[in-house]
Amino acid sequence: PAPVASPVRPMGTRRQITRQAARALHPEAEVLPLPAGAPYGAVVVDSDACTLCLSCVSLCPSGALGDNPDLPQLRFQEDACLQCGLCANICPEDAITLAPQLNLTGAALEQRVLHEEEPFPCVECGTLFGVKSTIDRITDKLRNHSMFADESKLRMIQMCDDCRINAQYHSANNPLAGAERPRPRTTDDYLSKRRDH
Repeated sequence: PAPVASPVRPMGTRRQITRQAARALHPEAEVLPLPAGAPYGAVVVDSDACTLCLSCVSLCPSGALGDNPDLPQLRFQEDACLQCGLCANICPEDAITLAPQLNLTGAALEQRVLHEEEPFPCVECGTLFGVKSTIDRITDKLRNHSMFADESKLRMIQMCDDCRINAQYHSANNPLAGAERPRPRTTDDYLSKRRDH
C-alpha cells in the first residue's frame, strides 16, 4: 500500500493497535481477508444445523460467543474472536466454521445475533424455556415410543422443570412416592406389652 500520509498514534491493546494500523494502511477497505490460522476473524453458523445447545458459548475462551439469558440466541463479537477453533471442534452439529478476516468497521466491536429461535412456553404455566424447534423435534421422535404412549407422559416433555416435577408427584404411578410411613410408637405401645399393667 501507499505510505501513510498522516501519522497514526497507536494506543490500546495489541488487537486495537492492529486495527488502527490496518485502517491507516487500508483506509478504503472494510474487511481484509487473512490466511487460515490468523488470530482475527469471524464465526459462521449454519442456522439449519444449529440447535442452540450453546456448548460453544461455554467453551469460548475470549467471550466472543455469548448467549442471551432471556431468549434462545447465539451472539458474536468479532473483535474478541481469537480464531482458536474450540467452538468449531466442540459443536455437536458441526454447524460452526471459521472465517479468517480483519473487519475494520464498527460492526466488529458490537455483538450481533448469529442465530436465534423462538422460545417454547410451558404448557402448564407459560414460562419460557428451551427452544421451540428442539422441543417439537423431541416430542415427535418420542411419540411412538412405548414409554410415552400415554399422552400425559408426552405432555411432561413440554413442561418446565417445576411443572414437570409437580406433574410427576401428582401422577398415578408417582416415581417419587415411598411406602406408607409406619405409625409412630407411643407410650401405650410399650405399656400394653408389660404384664404388670
